[in-house]
Amino acid sequence: MYTLVRHNLWTIEQFPRFFRGLEPLFVTPARRQIILDCGGVLFASYDEAWDAAEGFMYPTGDMTVPANPFGTFREILSLRQPLFVPEFSGDLIAA
Repeated sequence: MYTLVRHNLWTIEQFPRFFRGLEPLFVTPARRQIILDCGGVLFASYDEAWDAAEGFMYPTGDMTVPANPFGTFREILSLRQPLFVPEFSGDLIAA
């Protein structure tokens, strides 16, 4: 099971494209409810999570611009990186 978190390069100034970037993170079933309670999303596979991350980061499909997903990041003590909490609009459906 995977969720989306802030990309691990977000703190490095030389990589501004990743400031709001996302990446998949493997989570154990024990953390499932915590992620859902905090507004995160879960995916069955790494590939599904990565496809969703690209969709959130580049909703127009233009990967030449810096990532800018609609949502916020939430610190959860048991995760290595901030959890991505998406904001859904009427025309956006999670994978």
